[in-house]
Amino acid sequence: MTSLARTAVDVASRLDFVAAVVVVDAALRRASHPLPYLPISPITLSNLVEQLQELPLRRGRQKASTAIEFADGAADRPGESVSRANMRRMGCPMPQIQVAVAGASGRIYIVDFWWPEFNTIGEFDGDVKYTDPEFLRGRTPEQALLDEKRREDDLRAAGHGMCRWNWLTAISLHRLQAHLRAAGIR
Repeated sequence: MTSLARTAVDVASRLDFVAAVVVVDAALRRASHPLPYLPISPITLSNLVEQLQELPLRRGRQKASTAIEFADGAADRPGESVSRANMRRMGCPMPQIQVAVAGASGRIYIVDFWWPEFNTIGEFDGDVKYTDPEFLRGRTPEQALLDEKRREDDLRAAGHGMCRWNWLTAISLHRLQAHLRAAGIR
């Protein structure tokens, strides 16, 4: 068995950029958001860099290094990591992630992606948001959908642009680029 940092570096050294970012983002996220059913494994960017230095050059050190430099433990879910990695691949202006933005009501919402220069919010929506008990937190899928609609209405009423996408869009450079362009992200 290896440490979480070593495992993340080993895996990232063998994957393409997008998949490696998913792994490293998730490892970093565990430090600030431990899972109750897994052992606590604090990990920092410096832990990853230390483990990276132990990789032989021929074993994908550069691939892992690129993913580690880009990784962000604030990414909440794999769909967000995939989206961000593909935004980088296509040269999109990089958004801030998991940012507090005020709606017209004054209520503060945490949004997946925020481009202040375009006043635009981006949200990755996987199906589990409306089907998984962890996300529903006692609500019905219908109530979760209505809550999400009210949240979006409040944010739009504050003058913010909004765009949403799913897995099919997140994994496709062409679809994601077209979707973001249509939302005004240049």
